[in-house]
Amino acid sequence: MKKKVAALILLGVVTGCSTPSSDAPSATNSTTSATEQPAANVVAPETKQFQLKYTTSLTAEPLTKINAVEQSKQLKSQAVDESTVLTYKKNDNVEKIYAALQSKDGTYDMGQIGYEGASDFSTSTVDVLGQSYVKVTGSVGANAPISNYMSLSTSPPTVLHIEAHTVEADVDQDGIKEIVATVGTAAETSIYKMENDSLVSVNLNEVMNAAVVMYDQETNIFKAEVVKGEVSQWKIEDNQLVLIP
Repeated sequence: MKKKVAALILLGVVTGCSTPSSDAPSATNSTTSATEQPAANVVAPETKQFQLKYTTSLTAEPLTKINAVEQSKQLKSQAVDESTVLTYKKNDNVEKIYAALQSKDGTYDMGQIGYEGASDFSTSTVDVLGQSYVKVTGSVGANAPISNYMSLSTSPPTVLHIEAHTVEADVDQDGIKEIVATVGTAAETSIYKMENDSLVSVNLNEVMNAAVVMYDQETNIFKAEVVKGEVSQWKIEDNQLVLIP
């Protein structure tokens, strides 16, 4: 697993996610950490809009080539495009579940994707950030979800690693789907999008100084506790979070 630099529970409901977590969203090689706590500024209860300021955060990292995974160690395999994602165990650590990508160019390490007793890892193909990715999700602990977005258009393949539950949605209605990442029992939500050919992100809890922010994919609405004990609804318009009356 690559070193980490860098949806959720509200009134007993988790939107778009299956497992809550106590950690904040983070990403590999993050210049602005999404794990920071919301800013200490005080937001007036009558505030009806917040400007979204995205910063450079996540960069794609090349996967490391490894020897082919022995058949005896393999658990499952799933074909994606012209490649295969394998899950397997190592002889020296049978408690952890690892993943590897097999392509025509060789086998590449994806690091730990699960652990003994956990069955919440999955593989799918998604269209997000203006291109196609192989998405592999899992968890590396009871409260440690991960989402890996692998691009097969490069050699070696590259991966975007996000430590959170994620969904793909066009939250700003610009025709391109963004990644919405949510994690924590007090849900913390970030948005990842492309801007001037660079991947940027914004932490909505910090923007609104909100204790909880969650995303409803069906309605494309964010629900937030901006005022203690009250849940308000917000939508994105013209790069702003706008309060829904």
